[in-house]
Amino acid sequence: MKTSTLYTVVGVFVLLGLLAAGYLTLTLGNTTLFARGVYTISAHFGSVSGLRVGSTVEISGVPVGKVADIQLDQEQFYQARVVMQIHNAIRIPTDSSAAIKTSGLIGDKYVQIIPGADEKNLSDGGSILDTKSALDIEEMVSKYVFGSVKQ
Repeated sequence: MKTSTLYTVVGVFVLLGLLAAGYLTLTLGNTTLFARGVYTISAHFGSVSGLRVGSTVEISGVPVGKVADIQLDQEQFYQARVVMQIHNAIRIPTDSSAAIKTSGLIGDKYVQIIPGADEKNLSDGGSILDTKSALDIEEMVSKYVFGSVKQ
């Protein structure tokens, strides 16, 4: 009788440990199993170097969503298509613009959305048309070092 009770207690602790490990994996990995309370928008960029799936999407420095997917769009002159999940409480005007920024000098990349003034908002599946690609610091430094920068 005591052996089966011990096995039951150990089983419960192992199960709780696995559930805690799964929760931490999803939380620290910045992922969700069921994305509730979000809608999806997209934007095309000439370069997204350094941007990753799971990167933050911000408006005025406040996180409002995350990057859900990055794909190469061959129909749009080989531009990168960035799909973003935005919280339902945040409405983004249709004339907004998006830029890829760096937090700090060599920090992580994120998408910054600059809201427009239009009264219409982007709906689920909408697209931001005005975009600015990531600044490639390595390219700038190499141009400066090798003298191809015009003053």
